[in-house]
Amino acid sequence: MTNIYILGDFMNSKIAERNSNFELLRIIAMFMIVLLHSVYFGVQFKFHGGGTFNELFSVFIGAFCGGVGNYLFVFISAWFLCEEPFSLKRLLKIWKQVLFYSIIIGVFFFIKKIPTIGFYDRDLYNSVGFFNAAKPIGKIDLIRSFLPVLMGNNWFATCYIVFCLFIPILNDLTSVIERKKHFYLIAVMAILGTVVSFVPGQGMLHPSNLYYFITAYFIASYIKKYDPPIFNNPVKNILIGFLTCVFCGLWNCALNYFSESYKTVEFFKEWLLLGNINKFPILLASVFIFCGFVKMKPFSNRIINLIASTTFGVYLIHVNGLLKIFIWHKILLCDSFADSLAYPLYLLASSLVVFICCSLIDLFIRQPLTIFVGCIRNSLSRYFYHAE
Repeated sequence: MTNIYILGDFMNSKIAERNSNFELLRIIAMFMIVLLHSVYFGVQFKFHGGGTFNELFSVFIGAFCGGVGNYLFVFISAWFLCEEPFSLKRLLKIWKQVLFYSIIIGVFFFIKKIPTIGFYDRDLYNSVGFFNAAKPIGKIDLIRSFLPVLMGNNWFATCYIVFCLFIPILNDLTSVIERKKHFYLIAVMAILGTVVSFVPGQGMLHPSNLYYFITAYFIASYIKKYDPPIFNNPVKNILIGFLTCVFCGLWNCALNYFSESYKTVEFFKEWLLLGNINKFPILLASVFIFCGFVKMKPFSNRIINLIASTTFGVYLIHVNGLLKIFIWHKILLCDSFADSLAYPLYLLASSLVVFICCSLIDLFIRQPLTIFVGCIRNSLSRYFYHAE
């Protein structure tokens, strides 16, 4: 079994031997997600279509960072999962990490009575109402913190765990399906999931996030199994992916700008905006960027691998339902810089700070604690085993 870990499987003793191509890509993907959240949770509510540079910069960032970042994470996982036997132990490690941060943050906010907004106040995430509605969480939100997966407190983590439950069936399917049918399956799922969504008011298909995770799995497994020659050049792959991201950003900026003057554009804007994983250009950019790193000359770097081992922790901390608004509004005060000339630089810097701080928390608190608890458990197991 490969030593490459999936999300949450960070305690492998051979971390230094991992292929840093994928670990570097994991870091880049996570920073993209943090950068998106700095806009979405920190300053988006401050903009109202005025067409200022700061607003267009935010629109540009939001057009691809989140969708591409999420796809890349699934691609990386699917690349290794598609040829491995299902591991319930590995899945439990992911679940325990999700549970760990959800409980710790929930209990901390409840005991300290820190003013924030609860899981049910999602309509306030992009509103100045946050400042008036912020209050200590109640018992209901505390209970939800102990049931993060069941309650869907974190959409990606929840969807990923459910996705992993389908891996044994998906692996069996891809092991017997013919190449042409495999490609046909990808084409149908991509068209229905990412092309049809451009049609205004379409009622043909409204897939869940799990649909896109499975689509990404079939794409990654196809690339790994058949190695299509179109992806042989790593530089070309990354360049195409990068230019597609730029196109997505410029496209959204244009829609945002012209929708102020033309009602027709405003009407179609809802369906034409890019950014989510249900848009074809986002999927296309993700595929080429992923293949660019797959085709790079393999290398191993201990520092890169160590940082990459904390990325899921970074995600779980900074998007926690109770903490994410508090970070951007109360700690970093991102909204105060929305009209500043330094806004783009501050947005990048604050995202980097969040990434580094969350990475350090995961590296020096969660991982050592996990090792300590594991040692205690093993010691107790040996004690009772010998006692018998």
